[in-house]
Amino acid sequence: MLITYQRFTKGRASKQEMQEANKQFIDVIRGLGLGVLAVLPFAPITLPFVVKLGERIGVNVLPSAFMIDPQEDEIIDIQQQIEVIVESDSVSHPIDDKL
Repeated sequence: MLITYQRFTKGRASKQEMQEANKQFIDVIRGLGLGVLAVLPFAPITLPFVVKLGERIGVNVLPSAFMIDPQEDEIIDIQQQIEVIVESDSVSHPIDDKL
């Protein structure tokens, strides 16, 4: 990110590189904001409150690393369903024991 900003000052950074650098910078700022809140007293209460308040007014206060992509969320749900099926199949049934 810093190298991209340095290249920008010399006129050698592309528009796409600047967009990526700006996204990273916004994530850094968000992380620093949450870091300050984490140091304050009652942080376990205030952090979830700030996140919920941000959601209600349409502001993302969490860095992008904490955001879940809807496709990834669907994949996680499918994996959990598969694990439940595999676990239920691995339990021996009384009928199987008699055979």
